[in-house]
Amino acid sequence: MSSGRLIGRPQKGSRSISREHILSTALPLLNEQGLEAVSFRRLADALNVTAMAIKYHVGSHRSLIAALIRNAFEGTLTHIEGNTPEERLRHILSTYCTRALENANVVRCILNDPSLMSGEVVTVKEEIRKNTRMLNDGDEQDVLLNLLVDYTHGFVFSAVAAPSNHGLTLDDYLRSVDWVLKAGQSAQVSN
Repeated sequence: MSSGRLIGRPQKGSRSISREHILSTALPLLNEQGLEAVSFRRLADALNVTAMAIKYHVGSHRSLIAALIRNAFEGTLTHIEGNTPEERLRHILSTYCTRALENANVVRCILNDPSLMSGEVVTVKEEIRKNTRMLNDGDEQDVLLNLLVDYTHGFVFSAVAAPSNHGLTLDDYLRSVDWVLKAGQSAQVSN
């Protein structure tokens, strides 16, 4: 090819593109410009390769998005701090919200297709469930879990949509979480 582009399947010994390089290029594009920015054609242009080279390394577009979700949330819960369910929930939610704020368009992909949810995101949800059930003495219907998860996602989308000079902060988020957790504790005591 005269354009100097690398082509599809790399030849032995040639310098080629890697899956990791594709993913590290695609994740910021997804977060900054949305899902449309991670088409094979646009990625190929950004990386100076062919669209077939992208497909060769990442598989389908769905596989690419699933890999980006895994990468975005990998290591979210390396450890959980806190001695009480309330303290652990605050830590888990703070950690997840921080990561979700950095990856709001990735979160949109998950909400559009929950089957793309990575193991790490499932682990976060299960840790929230475990602690809400301890906090609420067996919240079998997962009311508090669903409330906290939905509030977190709503907060993320509101925060990233706000003009930078009027932006919501993690402290704003945690004040609301603290209020919900305190209200949940109060409701438990009154029952």
